[in-house]
Amino acid sequence: MTQIAINYAKVLYELGISKKVIYDVQDILSSTPELKDALTSPIVSKQEKHNIIEKVFPKEMQNFFMVLCDYQSMEVIDQIFVAYKNYYNEKNSILVAKLIYVTAPNEEQLNKIKVMLMNKHHKKQVELSLVEDPSIIGGFIIEAENFETDWSIRGRLNQLQQRLVRR
Repeated sequence: MTQIAINYAKVLYELGISKKVIYDVQDILSSTPELKDALTSPIVSKQEKHNIIEKVFPKEMQNFFMVLCDYQSMEVIDQIFVAYKNYYNEKNSILVAKLIYVTAPNEEQLNKIKVMLMNKHHKKQVELSLVEDPSIIGGFIIEAENFETDWSIRGRLNQLQQRLVRR
């Protein structure tokens, strides 16, 4: 991710535009690649790009997109959206984590896992994505902030195998 994308993401956050509007705009761009192509094309004039922006995007995003077009920075819009999500999560103390399991946890277990993650990582909220993976045999794996906590049977078997190999 480029520093330019990070800087624009911070500006986008500071503009105070709702997260929903930003994600809706991201959906528009990802579902219509021709639109993104037109906004990044050197053949399309600035005025034509501005006209497209005024017709397609919500009012609160128009000036931001016009600046991106004026400075030929629309090419990094996907990076800007990723950087925005990261910056938003950082500023709002949100931890993004993944729970890999064989048997789906119930609500009580999910809540306990979220509380444990909030305490361990000093966050106010956890966005937990759930991924079923029968190959871990049993138990679960939690991935959060470049850390992996493996309480799976597959992980335990791998640890046992490593200990036996070292002997």
